[in-house]
Amino acid sequence: MKKFRIMGINRHRMYIDGQGINTLVALEGCPLNCKYCINKNLLAKGKVQEMSLQELADKVLIDYCYFMATGGGITFGGGEALLHSEQIKAFRELLPKDVPIKLETSLNVPFERLLEVIDVVDEYLIDVKTMDSQIYQSYTGMSNERVLKNLQLLCDNKLQNKCKIRIPNIPEFTTKEDTERTIDIISKMGFEDLDVFDYIIREEEE
Repeated sequence: MKKFRIMGINRHRMYIDGQGINTLVALEGCPLNCKYCINKNLLAKGKVQEMSLQELADKVLIDYCYFMATGGGITFGGGEALLHSEQIKAFRELLPKDVPIKLETSLNVPFERLLEVIDVVDEYLIDVKTMDSQIYQSYTGMSNERVLKNLQLLCDNKLQNKCKIRIPNIPEFTTKEDTERTIDIISKMGFEDLDVFDYIIREEEE
C-alpha cells in the first residue's frame, strides 16, 4: 500500500473543517492553479513527510476523546485530498467505526477517485468556486467538467445531506450575479448546506 504524502497535520481545529473538533491532514498535490491559492507557497516548496497508514492512525487517534465529545474526526485536505483516494479508503479500516472521515475537495478529479471513497467519507466540504465554466477556467486554469460530473455522482447517490458547498466571492473574478446563479444551480441539485463568503486575498498572495 502506498504511503500518505503529508504537507502538515493540524490538531484541535474547532468547527472549521466540519462539525466538532477535527484533525486536519493536508495531503500533497493539486490539479488546480488557482490565482489566489491559500496553500500556493506550501505546495510549491514540496516539503512533505511520508507516513504509513498505521503511523497516521496512531498519530491522529490521540485525540479520540475530543472526536467523541464533539462529533469531530479526521479531515483530509490539501492540496486535493481525492488524489489520495486509495490510501483514504484503506485508512478507514484502521479507524474505530465511530470516528468520521471528512474530505475537503474541489471535486476536480476523475470520478473514479470519488467513487473509490464514496462509502467511507462521512462529510464533504466542497469548494465549487463557481458554476460558470469560463470564470472557473480563468481562475483555476482548469475546466470544471469533472466538478459537475462529481456533483452529479453525489446527487445520484443521494448524498447531498453529507455535503457543505463552499461558494467564495472572488475579487476580480466572480460578481454578485454570478454567485447568485451558482447558488441557484447548486440549490436545484438538492444541496442545502451552502457556505457563501467573501474571499480575502492575503498580502503575500498579491
